[in-house]
Amino acid sequence: LAANTIAKNTVSDQTLLLLDKVELAAKLGAMLERNRQLTAQTADTTALLRENDELRTLLKLPPGDKWKHVIAEIILRDPLLWQMHFTVNMGSDAGVMPGAAVMTATVDGRLLFIGVVDKVTTHTAQVMTVLNPGLKMSARIGSRDAVGVLNDSSKHLAAGMIPIGYLPVNEDYVTSEIVVTSGFEKNIPPGIKIGELATVEEINTPFSNSLYLNGTVRAAAQLNSIRFVVIAK
Repeated sequence: LAANTIAKNTVSDQTLLLLDKVELAAKLGAMLERNRQLTAQTADTTALLRENDELRTLLKLPPGDKWKHVIAEIILRDPLLWQMHFTVNMGSDAGVMPGAAVMTATVDGRLLFIGVVDKVTTHTAQVMTVLNPGLKMSARIGSRDAVGVLNDSSKHLAAGMIPIGYLPVNEDYVTSEIVVTSGFEKNIPPGIKIGELATVEEINTPFSNSLYLNGTVRAAAQLNSIRFVVIAK
């Protein structure tokens, strides 16, 4: 087998030596074009495999204790507001209602909260994500009683960061604490992970009259790569 391969390579090399520059350039161009096609096909295949794994994970999710869910596919995104809202292919016919929680899941099946249903038609629904300044909702810091309000300000933050305000001042906050849904809002189950506490402003409590603190939350879900979502019913 090795001898056969060597012989073929030798013939190919000798054939190339007989070609002029124009022919060599044409062959090189054809080879580069073929490489680009193969690269594009590989990227498409990788994306399909990732979407397949994502959908399989969501299909295995058990129903919640007090809520059911429907799986929807993202069919439309705004190029300018890519991470703030999107449209899915499920609407009122599937039992989707405004205010319903929208989630995704990790590879091991843990739910991540990403937004709420804003508007509904018969067959579609528009989702407002946690990165949208218009979505103001409560969030709990870990298992403690400290509850703040997401998107309490319109500050321009880094990608994937959510402002949080009205945090009680008499708590000792630790960065990287889990931030979850509080359950105060109707149709949003409690205890769903939103992200992690990234920063909390520091004040000198004995010399400050502040009643609340502000901070930021790092969103857990990567909204750029999500294709399917879970909508609570």
